Amino acid sequence: MNYTLHPLKTIDPSLLPKIAEIQLGDAGLLSRLGYPFVLRYFEIAIQDKRAFGFYAQDNKTGEIMGLSLASPEPSSLTSQLTHDRKWFIAQILKVLFSRPLIFLQMIISSITIKSQMENETDAVECVYFTVDPKFRGHHLGRTLQKALMDEGRKLGYKKILASIETWNKASLAATLSNGFTIVKTYREGIYHRHRLENRL
Repeated sequence: MNYTLHPLKTIDPSLLPKIAEIQLGDAGLLSRLGYPFVLRYFEIAIQDKRAFGFYAQDNKTGEIMGLSLASPEPSSLTSQLTHDRKWFIAQILKVLFSRPLIFLQMIISSITIKSQMENETDAVECVYFTVDPKFRGHHLGRTLQKALMDEGRKLGYKKILASIETWNKASLAATLSNGFTIVKTYREGIYHRHRLENRL
């Protein structure tokens, strides 16, 4: 594969729908909330001063292949989804009536993610690294995550953290191969996750 990694902050906004589509292939909570939430989340992420990430683009076709995102305060990205109250209420009502368990999970996860980073003043969270299914199996996810680690080091962070569902063998293998170690395994509502960390 012949591709280039670009900073997510520099992405043409017209490409964000493709980023959202790729992220929908992830089985995490954000994806389960639906496309409007995913798109709005990445619109917020590229504007957030502390968040950083990368996207992989095929050098020949220009196709977006995958993405990664990190933040020292991931709960702030999530909380910004509520800033447009009218939009948020309309979207959350749809989730509440069509997928009530996902609504409950959202509440549980928002509490968990905030508490996980409370005492991590010199750390950054690997929030996402997701690859389009047709480009998987070539270590692109590992490369996208490694780019977060390199950037985090440049920005002065001392540690990078991640939470990965226990069933997600591919993401877990990529993360462990990048030098992370599992520090605990925990339940977060419907999710059973490993908490991992790595020194930068």
